[in-house]
Amino acid sequence: MFVPLWLIGVTLALLVLFAMLAFRRGGGELIERQRRATPRPVATPSPVSTDQRAVLASSEIRAALERGDKIAAIKLVRERTGLGLKEAKDLVER
Repeated sequence: MFVPLWLIGVTLALLVLFAMLAFRRGGGELIERQRRATPRPVATPSPVSTDQRAVLASSEIRAALERGDKIAAIKLVRERTGLGLKEAKDLVER
């Protein structure tokens, strides 16, 4: 059985063309659509306990907040409560 070389070449060229079109078209758009359709969890702030209110009522922390020095207030909250950086920052910003 004899298959002409030009027919093999045309077939391979079409396969490469279709493969390129399929990869260019479907990959990125599909991933973006799935990413947009995925529901994202909403972060709800935890309520401030009475112990945390007492820490925020400290005169040094209130003075730092009144000066607008949130970094100093966060440091003082961390020293007094032993909270992590994120928790102390969230507490001060609330």
